[in-house]
Amino acid sequence: MPFPTRPSATALRRGFTLVELLVVIAIISLIVALIAISIPQVQRQSRSVQCLSNQRQLNVGFTQYYGDNSGRFMGVDTGLTQWDWVQGQGNLNGNGFETINALKRGRMWSYIGQNEAVYKSPFDPFSSFQRLRTYSFNAFISTGEGPMWGGPPNWQVNTMGRIPVPSKTIVTSLEYDHRGYNINGFGISVTGNGIWVDKIAAWHPGRWNFSMADGSVFTYEHAAKQKDVDYYMTLPQNDVFWPGPDYEWLRRAMVPGMFQ
Repeated sequence: MPFPTRPSATALRRGFTLVELLVVIAIISLIVALIAISIPQVQRQSRSVQCLSNQRQLNVGFTQYYGDNSGRFMGVDTGLTQWDWVQGQGNLNGNGFETINALKRGRMWSYIGQNEAVYKSPFDPFSSFQRLRTYSFNAFISTGEGPMWGGPPNWQVNTMGRIPVPSKTIVTSLEYDHRGYNINGFGISVTGNGIWVDKIAAWHPGRWNFSMADGSVFTYEHAAKQKDVDYYMTLPQNDVFWPGPDYEWLRRAMVPGMFQ
């Protein structure tokens, strides 16, 4: 019986064919492309989770203060009253930015563990700008400026009992104020004229993050195209005219009891 022959040295040294190499390269290219596509999505999702967590903490502090102060909300402006959540140090004619002392002297500071990171969204692209705070409170609750933007006369909601549907009422949002920092609360005209007095930050593609009066957090997918949001929400002025379904939804979610 003949013995099996050993493969030759030439056969042992045989490498990949050109077709095999092309298939391997194609597979590697596909994997790299999939990774490149998924990484930004994962990063945005991670930032969104952190942003919602920050707003939840601010909301918890808002509620705890309410419980510690005979059922009265802290102020949602930035230094107009002594019980405001932030004591702003800049203004339209001042230096145009906040310092850490503006946060420390506000009523929120002790309720969030004296952690300044909670005030700033990970979506804020202005890392080199002296912006310590990204979030604002709904100006139609507590002692906000809502009445000047079409709210009922002397409108003040100082108790949770005056918010008919807390799960549908906004408490915090990301705000972009072109003046350097977010001055006072966030608000739009609620008369139906399509005027945005202040602007929601356009940094989360396709979405806006909010916290609601019942303590929940909510991601709203806006109907407008991102290019339009980028344009209108970064205009260097207040009182931006921009009607549409997003404006209609927002004005109903901002004023407790007016539309619900």
